[in-house]
Amino acid sequence: MNALELDRAARQRAQQDLAQGPDRGTVWTRRTFLHESLRQGAAGAAAFGFLPLINTLDIAYAQGQSFRFAWVSDTHLYPRNVNTRFVDKAVRAFKEVQAMNPPADFLIFGGDLAQLGDPVELQLGAELLGEIKIRKLFIPGEHDWYLDMGATWNRMFGASPWTFDHKGVRIIGLDTISHAPDFWTSRKYSAHERMGHMSVLDGTLGGAWSAVGDKQMQFISSTLSNWPKGAPVIIFTHTPLYEYYPAWNFWVRDWKVVQELLAPYSNVTNVHGHVHQVLYNEIGKMRSIGMLATSWPWPYAPEGVPTLTKPMIRADPGDHFDGVGWASLQSGVGGRVDNEYRMWRKTVFADAAADSGTDDNRNQVLSPRLSDRL
Repeated sequence: MNALELDRAARQRAQQDLAQGPDRGTVWTRRTFLHESLRQGAAGAAAFGFLPLINTLDIAYAQGQSFRFAWVSDTHLYPRNVNTRFVDKAVRAFKEVQAMNPPADFLIFGGDLAQLGDPVELQLGAELLGEIKIRKLFIPGEHDWYLDMGATWNRMFGASPWTFDHKGVRIIGLDTISHAPDFWTSRKYSAHERMGHMSVLDGTLGGAWSAVGDKQMQFISSTLSNWPKGAPVIIFTHTPLYEYYPAWNFWVRDWKVVQELLAPYSNVTNVHGHVHQVLYNEIGKMRSIGMLATSWPWPYAPEGVPTLTKPMIRADPGDHFDGVGWASLQSGVGGRVDNEYRMWRKTVFADAAADSGTDDNRNQVLSPRLSDRL
């Protein structure tokens, strides 16, 4: 076996070993919600701005007070004179977050605010986020970073990692994107050329860039050193903390080290963006919840989709509001956390693999990336 095959075998063993799974005293269930108008009436739903709720994971772990927070990520904003579709969807999501009743305690913006890391794009994002008056916390995405190596992002939104405690939950935000090997200096690439390679997730030059890294491993270890092993921890990242599909950099390459570091803690949930799709997985003792984008829905990978994921149906290419959205998460007294995917559509789940894009034998034709063919 090569190194990649060995990694995949380790991941599969971790998934299949129920004894090493998340705390089974905190059982999660999945249930589907009908569009709110079916229960409240069309007029009531329109008046109160209810959205279709895709999927709720009931994860019983939080023993503190009840609280609610929102997640938005992957807006991929261009300047207004280039593309207004992504702006329109970001505006809609931010207004809906601000209109939450009761309001969320805070918003996590999970990265890829901009498309090409341009200060104009990031400033536009900051202006749109001004719609939201609650506390806001930020982690970067690769599209925010590689034009100026995070200088504008850190100045405007703050550097990662960070941590705080909130009503009995220890919360950690990480930077999983700034670890690409330096492919640009020796080739004398301009900043825009470097950003161009990273913006298309092209690993031909950039390599397996997604990682937690040694310094953040030390940060996690220090942050959790005085935290009870069974107490709830939520870790926010842009990329998933496991190997989903490395060809698209849907992973962190040091995921095994992450799992070893977090193994003593039985109530860890990772909430991440980047994948632009409904995604749920368990690796070792950690749950992972993948979030929607507001910009566009990625197809599911041709292999490696976690078995615990119930895929969403393919998006309508004629409706740019289809297949995208944001999420509201509720941590309740007694230990239940609801993750509500808020998507602007009525049809939610695929009844067959062919409808979800996960049946690669019949529905996906793969070819090498352009850069690999040159």
